[in-house]
Amino acid sequence: MDKDVLIDVNSDEIRLALMEDEQPVEVYTEKLENKSLVGNIYRGKVERTLKGMQAAFVDIGLDKNAFLYVKDIMPVCLDDEGKGVGKTGDISRLLTPGQEISVQVMKDAVGNKGARVTTRLSLPGRYSVLVHDTTSIGISQKIEDEDERNRLKGIAKKYRPANAGIIIRTAAEGAPEEYISEDIAVLTELYHSIKEKEKKGAVPRLLYKEPGIVGHAVREFLRSDIRRFIINNETEYEKILSFVKDTAPNLKNKIQLYSKEYDMFEYYHVESAINEALSRKVLLKSGAYLIFDRTEALTVIDVNSGKYTGKINLEDTALKINLEAAHKIAQQIRLRNLSGIIIVDFIDMRLKEHQQKVVDTLRNLVKTDKIHTVVVGMTGLGLVELTRKKIRQPLYKSFTIDCQTCNGTGYRLSPQVILQNIKKRLDMHFKSSGPGSVEVYVHPELQRLLLSSGKRVIAEIEKSYSSSINILISNEIGYENILIKKVH
Repeated sequence: MDKDVLIDVNSDEIRLALMEDEQPVEVYTEKLENKSLVGNIYRGKVERTLKGMQAAFVDIGLDKNAFLYVKDIMPVCLDDEGKGVGKTGDISRLLTPGQEISVQVMKDAVGNKGARVTTRLSLPGRYSVLVHDTTSIGISQKIEDEDERNRLKGIAKKYRPANAGIIIRTAAEGAPEEYISEDIAVLTELYHSIKEKEKKGAVPRLLYKEPGIVGHAVREFLRSDIRRFIINNETEYEKILSFVKDTAPNLKNKIQLYSKEYDMFEYYHVESAINEALSRKVLLKSGAYLIFDRTEALTVIDVNSGKYTGKINLEDTALKINLEAAHKIAQQIRLRNLSGIIIVDFIDMRLKEHQQKVVDTLRNLVKTDKIHTVVVGMTGLGLVELTRKKIRQPLYKSFTIDCQTCNGTGYRLSPQVILQNIKKRLDMHFKSSGPGSVEVYVHPELQRLLLSSGKRVIAEIEKSYSSSINILISNEIGYENILIKKVH
């Protein structure tokens, strides 16, 4: 599989696309005025603890207090795979209001929820991750060769700093000892710097700022399995070359400067993929299609046969469409960055072996996703259940805002209902204020409705109350709202 990374640097945002066989599979964005805080480390103060939720609010200097769960507080030790193990305690015994603690942002604030934080501080590098408050060593599960695991474990033991643990990342497989040791040395120096900053200063304060999206891309994606690392900004291009020259000179030839006049995301068909991932309806090559619907609790994906009628029988047609849909669904889940509970309503199949084939196909396809995804199986109603861990916000959050007309529901009142509501409002006004002249301010689209199909309703009200009604436009009023003003 050919993997490429595209970085599109603009004046107000930076966009990144991860490509596999020249198809976009992941898209990241960073608004220069609203950068993600994930990875940042703060010295904060505990505001209060919530025993019922086993959590605490921590002031880290943001608009909303950060949220700290008890399971993210206790010291952690690592098993051989680099996974945390340990027990949690009572929040009220671990933290007290006014206490100063260092925390790291795990998830950005969303809506009314503050950022989620942890006291388990970690500093990722290219080849290793330094973990606070443990002395254990872990090796990435993806490194399977036992001799290589032993080699890397020996390197980690040799260079691990006191009072910190080391997790060896997948990128370290086959890397020279000097590269890994230098990576650990840089992280160790950074760790000591953070510990020094903890000792004095106003609270809350920032102790460490995570690199932006370009630095993140270099650290996470620029590896030996990447074919090309393409960026369209010369300044950032030179910075990356300088960094790689010292840390991974063998990767220098993979870095390319995009210099075409044509927009890079258009040229590599990323823009069209983003548009598809923002659509509710996604077409399949066969003529079938998918419908994606979001709710607070879960995401529902419906598979429809559309124009495809098949050539053999209904069962084989359903199987063919469902297998095609499984491939597209796996790709769209990753590209849209869907998370939580996902339900797929495939076309009904009678044969158990066909049902299992579709489930197995989907299960194999999501294995390429680095974000933990589990295909639970098919229910008695023929629905396939999946869960996917939430790491960052979904794609649509980066590219869309809620519709001001429907407030994000996707629906608005029908013209008939709106006319009835307006009639009731005017009836109430004239009954309470008496007859006279009024000005009714409405949305521009609503004015057209009232002066056409609603003209008769307005005339009836004027006649009933011996009054005059003047319909006026206001761009500040929502589609379903009106403002009535009495003319003196």
